[in-house]
Amino acid sequence: MVHRESGHEESRYRYATIADDLRAAINRGDFRATGRLPTNEELVERFGASRSTIREALEVLREERLIESRRGSGTFVAPGLPGGAAPAEAAGEAIASESVPAVMLGPSLNKAFEASEVTLDVYSMTTEVLANRISDQAQRIQEGGTTPPARIAARLMLPDTRARLDVPRNVDDPDDPRPVQRLQGILFRSVSQIRQALFDLQAKGLVSEVTVEVRVVSWIPDFKLYILNGNLALQGLYEITEHDVMWEKTGEVMTIKDAIGLGSASLLHPYRAGADSPPDSDSASSRLGFVGRAQKFFDSRWEHLAAEAEF
Repeated sequence: MVHRESGHEESRYRYATIADDLRAAINRGDFRATGRLPTNEELVERFGASRSTIREALEVLREERLIESRRGSGTFVAPGLPGGAAPAEAAGEAIASESVPAVMLGPSLNKAFEASEVTLDVYSMTTEVLANRISDQAQRIQEGGTTPPARIAARLMLPDTRARLDVPRNVDDPDDPRPVQRLQGILFRSVSQIRQALFDLQAKGLVSEVTVEVRVVSWIPDFKLYILNGNLALQGLYEITEHDVMWEKTGEVMTIKDAIGLGSASLLHPYRAGADSPPDSDSASSRLGFVGRAQKFFDSRWEHLAAEAEF
């Protein structure tokens, strides 16, 4: 079946939709007979898309190590996947391998904010990085760098500094309240920055509707999670480490145990909802991919465990 779309209707996300369709076909083993994908010309005809859009879609799958190009022969399913040239015992689902590089939040937000409705579900230690990137998006919209979305809805789930948290803690004095007070200040500044950036867009008439909800949980997150527009999940792990910080009121330096982004606070592992993801229903829950399960994880804690916060 040929999917025809006019140039006007073909969105900047068309390549991602095509990549999803091809990823689902790989999962099903549609190319098992030869392991070879259709030619670019055949894909242009099949999807009614431009050559450049097809190239972008294939590049997504190539970066995920799902396909490989062989000079003079075409594009093939990667070894170890259904239809790929590998022993049967190595066959598996068409998923991104561990070697797929982590990504930064900024470029992912660039794409997310190009949608007509933007949703941000965030589970994090501080939202420091998010606050700066949201400010970048607000500036980008105000400068005309992208068409403003009609609606932005953000839900932020953060640690409750009123609870007895395991970290941050003063290494020399576990009962010292200053590390948690420092965290409270970071949270207040970050949330205030996010709110100001987004509500300024509404005040200036650039975005029709903005909502920012904040709730807190009585524990430290083991990882940070961003779910963008319900179809992209970015995850980064925290590690507990010791580092020196300065108490601003006195200039005293203290060593604290703290939760720091593993490897780099800005690097995240991406998971994208595929075209073969089942509807979000109880009967299909056992077949949900990572994005669907991440959404259920967030929603269940938001509804049952998180408390409204006063910032």
